[in-house]
Amino acid sequence: MKLHHFRPKKEKRGLLYQVFVLVAIIQISLLVGLSGYIVSQSIIEEQKLDAPPPVEKVQPAQKEHKVRVERQQKQSRKMTKRISIANPQNVNAPEVKVTLPASISTGAGISTISDKAMTGGMKIAVTTVEIGGIKSKTEKVLICVDAGPYLMTDERGGLDTYKVIREDIKRLVNNLPSTVLFNLMAFDISNGAQIKFFQGNLVAATSFNKRIACDWVEPINAALGKTGVNPISGPHYKLKYEFLKQPPASQYYNPYISNIYRVYQAALEQGADTIYILTTSWVDPDRIKMPWTDAETERFRRAMENYEEQVARQRKQQGWTDEKQQEFDSADAIARQNGIKKARDWIKKENETRAKKGVPLYTGTPTQAMYENKLYVRPTPAPPAVKIKRPEAKFKPYGRAGLFKFYTQLFKEVYTDKKMRFPVVHMIVFRGEKEEWTPAENKVVRQFTNANQNGRSRVLKGLKSVKEYE
Repeated sequence: MKLHHFRPKKEKRGLLYQVFVLVAIIQISLLVGLSGYIVSQSIIEEQKLDAPPPVEKVQPAQKEHKVRVERQQKQSRKMTKRISIANPQNVNAPEVKVTLPASISTGAGISTISDKAMTGGMKIAVTTVEIGGIKSKTEKVLICVDAGPYLMTDERGGLDTYKVIREDIKRLVNNLPSTVLFNLMAFDISNGAQIKFFQGNLVAATSFNKRIACDWVEPINAALGKTGVNPISGPHYKLKYEFLKQPPASQYYNPYISNIYRVYQAALEQGADTIYILTTSWVDPDRIKMPWTDAETERFRRAMENYEEQVARQRKQQGWTDEKQQEFDSADAIARQNGIKKARDWIKKENETRAKKGVPLYTGTPTQAMYENKLYVRPTPAPPAVKIKRPEAKFKPYGRAGLFKFYTQLFKEVYTDKKMRFPVVHMIVFRGEKEEWTPAENKVVRQFTNANQNGRSRVLKGLKSVKEYE
C-alpha cells in the first residue's frame, strides 16, 4: 500500500489560484459588457444634440399657408373681373340688385304713389304716368308709337303732326322718375309689320337711358325720305311666340289686316304692366279669321271649279274668247304702270309746290296717289258681266275671346309664372282736326281696351288739314 503524504500549502495554493482566475474572468466580462453599453448610449445622445430631427422644422406649415393665400387671390381676381364689365351695361341697369329711392318729386303729370317690393333686392316705386290725358299707375311702362304713313296723311296734318308727337314722347320720357322701368316701340304696318324697340327689354329710367331714348325717337318721320321705322337704329323685332294662324292670302281674305295684332303681341312679350298704343285705328278681332280644315278647303275648291266653268261658258256665249281675255290683262297691266308713273310725277310736283308755300309735304304712296287722283283708267273692252254668284268664302272669326285664348301660353309664361298681373292696355287714336270718328270705330277701340284690364282710350285731334293751308 502506497501512502500519500498531506501537503497543506500545495493544496491551498491551487484552490486560491482557481478562485482568482474565476473572479478575474467575471470582472473582465462585466467590465467588457458595461463598457459597451455606455458607449452606445453616448453615441445616441450625440446625434440628438447635433442633428435635430426633421419633425421640429416648421416648413410644412408655411406651405399650407401659401396654398390658402393663392386660392383667395384667385377668388379676388374673379370678383374684380365681374365688376369691371358691369359698367358698359348701364343701359340694362334694372338687373343690378340695388335699392332705389323710396320717393321722388317730379312734374308734368308724373308723381310717386307708393313703394312696392318687386324682388328680393330691388324696390320700384308705383308711378302715375299720363299720356294723351290717360293716367295710369305703373311700375313697368311700354309706349308703342305708330310710325307708319297713315299718321301723316293730308287730313291729319302731314309731317308736322309727327313733330308734335316726337316732342310729346321726349317730354314724357324726360319726366319719368328713376324708379320706373320703361321701353319704347316704333311700328309700321303699312307694308307688313315692321317693329323696332329702343332696348331689347325694359330698362331703368336713368338719366343716361332717358337721354339716349330721346335720341332714338328723334329720326322717326323726321323728313320725307326718313319715314317709317327703317331710319331708327336697332334690329327689326321678331316675335318670340307663334302668331295667329289664318287663311292664306287670296282674293277672299287678306291676312295683313292682322298686322296690328303683331304689334299687340310684341308689346305683350315685353312683360310691361302698362302699355300705351298710339295709332290711327284698330282692327276688330272679329275680322281676324281662323284657317279652314282640310275638308273645308277641298269643299271650296270644288265650288270654285264649278263657278269658273260656268263663267267661261257664259262669256263664250257673249263672244268673249281667251284671246280677248289675254289682251285685256296685258292692257290692264300697262294702264296700272302708267298710272303709277303719273302718280310719282304728281307727288314730286306737289311737294315742290307745298315746300314753297310752307305746307306739310304729301306722304302717301304712289298707289294711293294714283287712286286719289284717278290716274288709273281701266282699259276697254272689259270682260262682260255674268249672271252667276261667286262662291262665298266663309271663315270663322277669332273674336276677343278666341284671341285671348290663343295667347294663353304667352300670358302664362310672361306674366302668371312670374307672379305679375296682366297688363293694362291704353289706346290713343290720332285723327285730323276735321276728320270723322265713327261710333263703330269708337266701339271697336273701347271694347278692346276694356278687355285688357279695363284700359282706357281717347281720340286726339291733330293739326289742321293740309287743304286749310291753301
